[in-house]
Amino acid sequence: MKKSILAFAVLSAFAATASAQSSIVIYGIIDAAVVATTNQTPTGGSKFSMDAGQLLTSRWGIKGSEDLGGGLKANFNLEGTLANDTGTAGAGYGGNVFNQVGSNTSLFDRLSWVGLSGSFGSVTLGRNNILGVDSVGLADPISLAHAGSNPNVMVSALNSGALYGGFGTNQGGSGLRQNNSIKYVSPIMSGFGGALMYGFGEKAGDNAASNYAGVSGFFTDGTNGAALSYAKLKDNTGGASLSGFAGGAKFKVAPTVMLRGTYAHTKVEGKIKIDALPNADGRKLAVIGLGADFTLSDQTTLTTAYYNTKRSGDIDGKADQYILLGKYAFSKRTTAYASLTYAKAGSVNAQDVSLALGIIGAGNSSATRTAVGVLHAF
Repeated sequence: MKKSILAFAVLSAFAATASAQSSIVIYGIIDAAVVATTNQTPTGGSKFSMDAGQLLTSRWGIKGSEDLGGGLKANFNLEGTLANDTGTAGAGYGGNVFNQVGSNTSLFDRLSWVGLSGSFGSVTLGRNNILGVDSVGLADPISLAHAGSNPNVMVSALNSGALYGGFGTNQGGSGLRQNNSIKYVSPIMSGFGGALMYGFGEKAGDNAASNYAGVSGFFTDGTNGAALSYAKLKDNTGGASLSGFAGGAKFKVAPTVMLRGTYAHTKVEGKIKIDALPNADGRKLAVIGLGADFTLSDQTTLTTAYYNTKRSGDIDGKADQYILLGKYAFSKRTTAYASLTYAKAGSVNAQDVSLALGIIGAGNSSATRTAVGVLHAF
């Protein structure tokens, strides 16, 4: 008994010492909504579903840091997607499986890195978000809500494998996050900062194949902000590339009104097969996003947004989304929300309907989607 008490005391002292030097946090978001969508069949049939991650993608993670002295810290972050509507992990939402790494899903499909930070900024090594997500994402009209059908998440952030094919270190699926990457983020000086990121393709004899290279710059005063990013990704032969430029800004025009705007443009160069086309050389996609947040009270926010997505260079296509989103904060961690989305494609053809990102069913040129849900963060 005395030995047990002594052992417990030693473990308690060790834990106290370790906690004084470092910290580990388990965190997450659980989000679920009832969703009703019209025009899901050629005869106009509707669909009712329970979907996870409608306001923000459901996730869980572990992060920590250790104070190494002299202002230097060691940091890590492991984060994975949760499909809490079915109880599975690492699965996509809204019919878009966007967390795939090659042909497999991963436990920590969102983030998986270790690094150092200090007065020089931060360096992280592993699976990182591309720079456009961290910087331009701040200006998304609906703050990255409805991830599976948000043009900025799926198109501007290279998250649609169906549209972009096998570019970057993942060699297929989403380009939103890059494996085998090293990322540097500068300290913020007078509101300005920047970042560099490189992903290794890891192909013997061809260092250009399947790589990622990106750069970004941003400004923030704590309320307003602006950002620009540029990236270039190669396919697994090194003969074709995907380049992307994105910019965004948000500005508070009144105590209760915040305006947001984004623009992104991507281009495929070189012969490569994507979706049903034998050659996607010259494919261009452009997204314009505009929105405004109206603070109605300390707890209530109303957001209006518009997205215009166009495709050219191989096949012309276009689609628009109009969104009304209301949020009510019960507390800092729990929010109820409701949204109405109207999507309109240029025609019933696949190249138009596909740009509505799963909202419009085949054989239709428009659809509405209503979502009512609750989000809890821990």
